[in-house]
Amino acid sequence: MKLITAIIFPAMLLGAATSALANPFETGNALTGQKIFDEHKCNSCHDKIMAGDGNKIFTRITRKVNTPDALIGQIGMCSGNVNAHFSNQETQDLAAYLNRYYKFK
Repeated sequence: MKLITAIIFPAMLLGAATSALANPFETGNALTGQKIFDEHKCNSCHDKIMAGDGNKIFTRITRKVNTPDALIGQIGMCSGNVNAHFSNQETQDLAAYLNRYYKFK
């Protein structure tokens, strides 16, 4: 019995730790997200804000997005800037693509 407990308990802890590090946008497709990002010219607004290099908006020290939920919320806010109404799946796809900058786990 002690041997089983000694094997099962650590395995359960490892499973819980792995779940905690799972991709927060696991239903998103980053390649599809990139297509959506490019199609809607999302960086055109970012370019204006960041003086020509829109990608810096994701890595600046004072960035607004610091959690996966904040990224989802920001995508919703930015959708109005590009006159888009993203579905839940499109939002997940965009988040999966943008997570290459944020690296949320």
